[in-house]
Amino acid sequence: MKKDWQILSDKIKNSNNVLLSTHMNPDCDGLGSEVAFYYYLLSIGKQVKIINITSMNKNYEFLNNNSIIETYSDSVHNKWIESVDLAIIFDIGHYKRLGEIANQINKNNIYSVSIDHHLSHDVFFDVSIVDIEAAATGLLVWKYFKYMKVDKISLNIANGLYAALISDTGSFRYNSTTPDCHEMAEDLLKAGVLPYDVYSSIYEQREIKQVKLFSYLIDNINIYNDMFICSKINLQTLNKFNCTIQDIDGFSDYLRGIKGVEVAFVISEITDSVFKISFRSRGKYIINDVAEDCGGGGHKLAAGATIKDKNMEEIEQFIIKKLNKKTKEIHVN
Repeated sequence: MKKDWQILSDKIKNSNNVLLSTHMNPDCDGLGSEVAFYYYLLSIGKQVKIINITSMNKNYEFLNNNSIIETYSDSVHNKWIESVDLAIIFDIGHYKRLGEIANQINKNNIYSVSIDHHLSHDVFFDVSIVDIEAAATGLLVWKYFKYMKVDKISLNIANGLYAALISDTGSFRYNSTTPDCHEMAEDLLKAGVLPYDVYSSIYEQREIKQVKLFSYLIDNINIYNDMFICSKINLQTLNKFNCTIQDIDGFSDYLRGIKGVEVAFVISEITDSVFKISFRSRGKYIINDVAEDCGGGGHKLAAGATIKDKNMEEIEQFIIKKLNKKTKEIHVN
């Protein structure tokens, strides 16, 4: 990986305007990684912007204290993007999750680097720095800073990296947590991170309307073979509870925690006949391949997809069919 870090370092050194971005509907790993890199690049005198293709969950606004995270608009950003000589993309999984930003990178022939911990067969990026054993993309960013011998990590950088770390390790609960994760946490705590403040900002900001929506979700679950659980939320239901798609974050994690459940998935209607699927597995069944079959991807035990031109019931039955096939394969083996 040292060779990759040197390539990235050389590209940064020879660049003036740098674009940072992550996937649509960004999570804390992508956001925290790009925020940390933003402040690093500022510290070495680079012109830099964070531009994401979609807005973020309001719970993550604590990462945006200085309003540095922008949501893409062609009229606002295309002119500046023309001046960009380096794009660094975090936690992307697949370049299509960049939406129109990918088209702008391609159109303007911008040298692009992906930093990620998702397995991908993309040929879009000029350089892909990928470690699928890393617990979080933020861990890779931290390792880059170590490689560059960054003496002092600012609190803005540390908060971004800590948010990335706890979100993708389940606050150090997942088996992906390694000694490196704890060494990284030690570094960030020394930089001044207040762990509960970051945790609370991400996970303890539920509004009453979200709790009522969650109650609806629990009342409308479907259970298959006593181990696969699904719930569906359409636009009409979202509107009934005055909620948005962002208010559903974390619901599939809760469903996975029900005793006996091996795989949980939530199907949510984003716009008319366009659906977001969030998958969570306890560990017996890998589910990122099922997400890929739905046009998405992700980790072995946590993945997602966006699908259109089907209805909710068709999507649900398609996924259950894939999961049932896995049970037969395990039984045969």
